Amino acid sequence: MKQKDFFLYAVMSVFLGMQGCASSSDIKQNVGPSEVAHTKQTLQIAGLKHCNNEGNDSIHLNPDEPLTIIVHGCFSSAGRFETLADVYGLYDQQAICFEYDDRKSLEDTSGELVAALNQLSTQNPNQDLHVIGHSQGGLVARRALTSEREDQQTVTAKKVQLTTVSSPFNGIEISSHCGITPLRILSLGIVDLICYAVTGEKYQQIPPNADFIEQPGELVASVSQHLVVKTDERNSCRKENDKGECIEDDYVFSVNEQSNNQVDDGVNTDLVTVKAGHVEIVGNGESVPTDLINILKQQKVLVDKSDINQQEQARLLQLLYSTPQESNL
Repeated sequence: MKQKDFFLYAVMSVFLGMQGCASSSDIKQNVGPSEVAHTKQTLQIAGLKHCNNEGNDSIHLNPDEPLTIIVHGCFSSAGRFETLADVYGLYDQQAICFEYDDRKSLEDTSGELVAALNQLSTQNPNQDLHVIGHSQGGLVARRALTSEREDQQTVTAKKVQLTTVSSPFNGIEISSHCGITPLRILSLGIVDLICYAVTGEKYQQIPPNADFIEQPGELVASVSQHLVVKTDERNSCRKENDKGECIEDDYVFSVNEQSNNQVDDGVNTDLVTVKAGHVEIVGNGESVPTDLINILKQQKVLVDKSDINQQEQARLLQLLYSTPQESNL
């Protein structure tokens, strides 16, 4: 291959590889009932906020009830998961979001999550935590809950449940060029510059051969369950035109990219594979994430404590995902 063609191929591959995350416009905000108004405690912890993204970093919690922390993927933000948080509110449970700079190192970001979780545990040492991460957020969430971290931080919560959804634990195949050392050397730094420009500091952590991928680490003993939800995203559709024709698919990661034997074989790890698109699984603003809700219920990480019957719940869920709200982003 000619050198010119070689570099053109590398450039195009890296840019195409950046499709490996849900964009901020893909998860639509919606208006829904929020139960967090009935709270007893106000805290300010870096990175943690309510998912409505209204600019107020204070969180209001009931310290006597379990807490779910939602970790978004790249090109997204806490505000894009407002409706998913409201789903927890519908079931009389509380959920907040962890917001971070998706261009930073995944190691550094996961360290920020550790610090946030530990501050929560300092305030409420007996509170059970459930961390749920989507896409890249799953990589961040799991790394935060591993033992023997490079920064020596360890999550101190007594009981944690972890759920990861559509997360590329086996690396992002199309970003492989960012992890090939000879290619980076021969390009005289051009590949590094391109990879950094598109993905930020994490560009050497997402290829399949990256240490971050090949050495995922073991979870701390306080993690009682790791629920791994993989999505078979083939033939999925994110957007249709007025004729019902698909104009944008919802395929981001293959099941293989989501499958890492060291992760799958971990202690207290449960695997579920569902036929769903990458954004569809968490709700695309037009359809209710029924599959994910049912999985969380079956695994008892989403426990229905409300007095609302199933028919009314279905109606309210549909209302959550059909009432548009102007974006705050």
